[in-house]
Amino acid sequence: MAVLWEEIGWVDLETYLRRDDRALLPVGSCEQHGRHLSFATDYLIPTEIAKRVSARTGVPVAPTLCFGMSVHHMDFPGTLTLSPDTFVAVIRDLVESLYRHGFHRVLILNGHGGNIAPLTTALSPLVDRHRDLRLKVGHWWQDPAVQAVMREAWGDVEYHAAAGETSAILAVRRTIPKLERAAHSPWREGMEFKGPRHWKAFFPHGATGVDPKKGSPEIGERLLAAATDRFAREVEQWEPLEQS
Repeated sequence: MAVLWEEIGWVDLETYLRRDDRALLPVGSCEQHGRHLSFATDYLIPTEIAKRVSARTGVPVAPTLCFGMSVHHMDFPGTLTLSPDTFVAVIRDLVESLYRHGFHRVLILNGHGGNIAPLTTALSPLVDRHRDLRLKVGHWWQDPAVQAVMREAWGDVEYHAAAGETSAILAVRRTIPKLERAAHSPWREGMEFKGPRHWKAFFPHGATGVDPKKGSPEIGERLLAAATDRFAREVEQWEPLEQS
């Protein structure tokens, strides 16, 4: 069984901390995901992976941060974003809270590409300030084993609200995707920075990459299993600092 913050109290974590200092922190976003997926896509997937990792390892899962840096999706109604500065501050506060309680090894499971840069900004000064703080950050869709499943299935990887995320959501919450109204645009390379104006112009459906209609719950389960295996190993093989 997964060990979830929402189902336990401080006495349980006080007992846990006498023998372990590891924690899982899922982070995502609340943003548009095409015509066929919900705003919850980027936090449902890392939350599911974190629960599976916890069930295997016994490491507790903190509540998911459901809001991320999604400024580039703000031309699509319903996207709720944190500014980069706010996201950095929230991550710092959460990790500082964990550290203060004695969680000195924290694996952050990220479900949103827009969080990658501000996560680096937030975490760099923390590991400099606290020399015994050890952090791992996993962007689930970037894991080589996960991408291998995607390439085998479709010959390409996930960009946004495409077949990869669609498959994962079909495996997690099959009732959410509305594939009958899915539409997508090809990914556009280039050096131009893509803000909200560019996203709506380049990708008018909000989805880009492999046709979402090629997604399936079976492939989604393979993606989740590959991600779970990777991150569970990262947790299981993470030796305490004094044993390094």
